[in-house]
Amino acid sequence: MKTGKIFFFGVSVVCWFLFASGFSPAAEPIKFGMTGALSGPGASLGLDALHGMEMAVKDINSKGGINGRPIKIIPRDDEYDPSKAVTFAKELVYKEKVVVFFPSTATTPNLASQQVTLPAHVPHIIAGTTSDIVCPEGSGDPYAFRLSILNSWQARKLAEFVVKELKAKKIAIMYDSTGYGQDGRRMLVPELAKLGVTPIYEGSLNLGDVDFTAHLTKINSLGAEATITWTLGAEVAHIALDKKKLGYGHIALLGSEAITMAELRNLAKGAAEGVYIADRMRAAYSDPSPKVKEFMNRYLKEYETDPKMAVPSWTITYFDAVNWVAQAIEKVGPDRKKVRDALENSGTFVGVTGIKYTFSPNKHNGRGPAAVHMVMVKDGKLVDPVIP
Repeated sequence: MKTGKIFFFGVSVVCWFLFASGFSPAAEPIKFGMTGALSGPGASLGLDALHGMEMAVKDINSKGGINGRPIKIIPRDDEYDPSKAVTFAKELVYKEKVVVFFPSTATTPNLASQQVTLPAHVPHIIAGTTSDIVCPEGSGDPYAFRLSILNSWQARKLAEFVVKELKAKKIAIMYDSTGYGQDGRRMLVPELAKLGVTPIYEGSLNLGDVDFTAHLTKINSLGAEATITWTLGAEVAHIALDKKKLGYGHIALLGSEAITMAELRNLAKGAAEGVYIADRMRAAYSDPSPKVKEFMNRYLKEYETDPKMAVPSWTITYFDAVNWVAQAIEKVGPDRKKVRDALENSGTFVGVTGIKYTFSPNKHNGRGPAAVHMVMVKDGKLVDPVIP
């Protein structure tokens, strides 16, 4: 009898929630699958991505969901492990039967999950990964769509900035051994070559490395004026700390979009001052747009984040991606093939902060090179760059 009361109470709570949210008890949720590093190295990337999805789903469900059905996010922690990415992709595609799939922000697990999602004809929504190879135009899979920027665009921006703005001629490169780091190095070298520069040093590192004394000592001995990194925030934080400890403040430090993540500023603190970063949007603290500030304030409030950390740009991209997909499903229903067709023919979608994404049968990368902006760390915040 006691068990029956508990069961009845549980059903009552569920029914109350569904009615309060505008859904009938029989409303079947529309499932969005998501994998990413939610723990371990790079966890803030995955968590910030998930937060963006959660914020969008909260908005949509509070207004009655999609045609009366709530959206349900099913996240899985792949820990940047390709084998786990495959396992979870199979679970989400075949067991949970998700309508769309949001892959890891990292290149290698993203590519691994594509081995599952693309043959199964599940829309593969790339809101984080920047590697050019995950969604190549022309020869890419018709079910893959990207809202993030590309490594090649970042490489061009970093090369032009370090040579034309910082006036550096002796430039070192440090990149990690993952697909992300190697792809960045592959993009940087030819972009520097276009400007008449050959790197004086190229050094590979592993995620989790904390001692970069040997790299930096060699870089300094070669007379480097700048070092461009292509790895995650924690690794660049230790590079910045070692650079400061060794007294190499004269060597400018730059990096790709991933180091806008909190680890760089949290770990390096004052040593992160002056680091230049290629990002997918203007610095939130410099952007005068009321929409950017409104979203930033909401994010800081809902997730009780340190105000100096601002809102990660990929959080906004994931937020926009969920809304873009939801609009497509609202028009055609949750059939995967119909959703794919609707996404491909969606034209221009305007995101929450005014960012525009444009898609067509011949364009599955929604943004362009002009989407990349340089930012820098100043007083612990990301702001527009100041040229010394």
